Amino acid sequence: MHYPCSTGEAARLLGTSEPRLAETVRRGHVRPPPPIVAGRRLWGPADLIQAARVLGLLTNHLEDTLRSAMPAAVGHVD
Repeated sequence: MHYPCSTGEAARLLGTSEPRLAETVRRGHVRPPPPIVAGRRLWGPADLIQAARVLGLLTNHLEDTLRSAMPAAVGHVD
């Protein structure tokens, strides 16, 4: 998968719906919120880890996969 990705791609990756994923941002669970470019929210690996954790979808395999896609300079994500 390529990053950043759209909300639809992110929802498919996490196995959830777009509205459920978008709700994590509206409720302030993903901070800072993923940027909006040309009317679309762009999700990076760190954003996806936060959302998956809030939604109870974060597995060790998913976290490892997403962390491997992060730039080396990015540290721990809470």
